[in-house]
Amino acid sequence: HRCPSFHVTVAIATHDWCLATVFSESVREVLKGVDEFRMALPIGPCEEYEKSGTRRSGGSGDDNVGSSDGDGVGVGVGGRAFLEEQMERAFALLRERVTGASLEQRLRWKYSVHNARADVCRRAVVEDYAAANPRPSKKRKMLATNECADEADDDDDDEESANADASSEPPQSQPQSQPHTEDDEADSIVVGPKAASKVRLETLVRASTPSERESVAMEEGKLRGLTVREETHGALMSILAGIKNHPGRSFVVGSDLRGLAKNDEGDDCGLDFVCDFTLLSFARCCVELGALAMVCDS
Repeated sequence: HRCPSFHVTVAIATHDWCLATVFSESVREVLKGVDEFRMALPIGPCEEYEKSGTRRSGGSGDDNVGSSDGDGVGVGVGGRAFLEEQMERAFALLRERVTGASLEQRLRWKYSVHNARADVCRRAVVEDYAAANPRPSKKRKMLATNECADEADDDDDDEESANADASSEPPQSQPQSQPHTEDDEADSIVVGPKAASKVRLETLVRASTPSERESVAMEEGKLRGLTVREETHGALMSILAGIKNHPGRSFVVGSDLRGLAKNDEGDDCGLDFVCDFTLLSFARCCVELGALAMVCDS
């Protein structure tokens, strides 16, 4: 029986969410909404610049007004003033339209678009699994349980009536045994996905036994191992090694694991990027893969 697992990815903000990207996108959107700023810049020997004093380099006399670029095209003083006027109008418009509130709104919009796109894929996976593995509702389970109980009571009444006719001795009451439920089985599981879902910061974990590790079945073609960030690799691997070096000892996830982050010289490993959420995720992954086992009494 295969059960879905829940994974949380913590995304570190990249250039997509930085001020440079959000600001430049907002500037482009504002300026492209104005016809004047969508026109090609009149740089070179064109009518607008000729009237403003633009010339092509290589001439002589008083006609050589302005400076020359590397391509031999001169930009006159009048043409430069035209550009500066356009920029002043653009800056005035940007000061009015691009504000802290507008940037925040755009960033929230980018988040919502990203989450909506990802939600479509995730929802399809969940719906496909639910369709392939239908589970009866609690109401249906209760009705089925009540029907079985009613049938059992009817059988008991018939049996007691038959016994009363056959003997005058009162029937002996028999102790009823408690049914074995799936929850009881789940409570006894200390490795694997079901056990990992119960791990909390206050949970006790220990090194797993060989039989416990072998009981965790891996999917075909999937390797058994952890994938961790480079910044936390040293600390987490030293924690795992410290637990395995004390096979008879239990450790609290939230309070004991940090003390095991030691290097070969006995010094503390870098814990700058290891927070409580990192420890919890690490412990759950180890229990799910069978590297660690959950202590049932925790």
